Amino acid sequence: MKRITVAWGLQTLMAGLIAMGILLSGCSSKPETQAEKEARWASGRLNAFEDENGIGPVSEEVKLGPVDAGLAAQGKAIFVQKCATCHYLDMRKTGPPLRDVTKRRTAAYILNQVQNPEMMGKLHPEGKQLVAQYAQYMTIQGITPEMARQLLEFLRSEAGNPALPVEQQPGFGTPAPAAK
Repeated sequence: MKRITVAWGLQTLMAGLIAMGILLSGCSSKPETQAEKEARWASGRLNAFEDENGIGPVSEEVKLGPVDAGLAAQGKAIFVQKCATCHYLDMRKTGPPLRDVTKRRTAAYILNQVQNPEMMGKLHPEGKQLVAQYAQYMTIQGITPEMARQLLEFLRSEAGNPALPVEQQPGFGTPAPAAK
């Protein structure tokens, strides 16, 4: 009888330890790797932050102060060089108009969009919707985090300004990309 009780006790102890190990591994504080994030995104499982703020390098809320005029001026130059091929501020070009984008999207969403356009277009619900609406993916422009912040400041500086005629749009005359 003692052997059965001891054996049963050891089996119960082992089962308990295994169950505890499984529970603890599910509560791991180990950060998610980039590959794990991308697999989760590909399966359509975005967390609440990603759903509102996009997927990419920005994973925390962006704190904003007053518009930085110096960064905005640098952002305008980047906009003309890298964005005006597809975007105007006030009207559709091959991509959507961007004057009021800071009213429609969070700062983190905009930063993720310009730094991670391919994943946003393929895996984020809003990005997929834009791809369907404009029948193209946003071109990868090699935007660094510093450049992204400058672009954000430019867009923030333009929000709420009156619409301009096409010939006064930043980058007017920049040819649209050739159709493929």
